[in-house]
Amino acid sequence: MKRIVKISGVVLILLLGGLLVDTDRLFADIYYTKVPSRNVTDQGTTYTYEMIGYDEEGKKRPITLRAPTRLAEGDFLKVYIKDEGKVTAYESVVESEVPAQLKDEQTDEPVSIPLP
Repeated sequence: MKRIVKISGVVLILLLGGLLVDTDRLFADIYYTKVPSRNVTDQGTTYTYEMIGYDEEGKKRPITLRAPTRLAEGDFLKVYIKDEGKVTAYESVVESEVPAQLKDEQTDEPVSIPLP
């Protein structure tokens, strides 16, 4: 009888744990990107953004993100990608969390190099 209670408890814990895990983010590739001020397509109920994303190692890839609301220009996003480039989730992040390549290549202001 105790064995059945223990097995039932383990099964219950596994089921509850499965409900708490976000499967859209589980085993997804993570890229960081900046919301562009252009390349936004308004399709009535969704907005489509074409942008370049960078992973932790600095590798870049094109990303197409569809959002139900308009995103704030210049915000940094953490994008979760699965199955041949499909964006499954995204969230806003602070600038200190994004790779340096993203900050360097996607600044809106020109970078000035001081002369010697």
